[in-house]
Amino acid sequence: MSLPLDVALRQCERHVSIMKDAMHEMPALLTTELLSQPTSGLTRVLDQFVLRFTKLQDTMGTHVLRQFAAQVLAEQVEDVAFIEVLGLLERHGYLTMRDWALQRVTRNALTHEYPEDAERQAMALSAARECAYQLIEWLTKIQKRTNAQTL
Repeated sequence: MSLPLDVALRQCERHVSIMKDAMHEMPALLTTELLSQPTSGLTRVLDQFVLRFTKLQDTMGTHVLRQFAAQVLAEQVEDVAFIEVLGLLERHGYLTMRDWALQRVTRNALTHEYPEDAERQAMALSAARECAYQLIEWLTKIQKRTNAQTL
């Protein structure tokens, strides 16, 4: 069952807020050396970032995008495949299907921990940081349109 759009957007806002806090505490450069023997503080910050990044992406995919297309854009998407929803959102300029696919690849790389492979961790976390900015941008566009619709 999907959440109401306003509730889902508030959840996304919370994920963004906590994720941004974690991003501000993360080192600017995530190196193999740093991740080979991370401090407990770094581990905590990275765990928080990963958790909120995945939750944000999951909430957007499960509860926001289809409902936004249906309720705000007034498109008939209730019974179409998710890929069609993405295509519609791309045509409206909210995201691109290619970038959504890259987001999912990045998310999947994060969820497969490689404790013995600091290089792989560094690459996945660095990619996720860039993807996080994109997720925030997409969410901001969706929120602006949603808020404009309800005024």
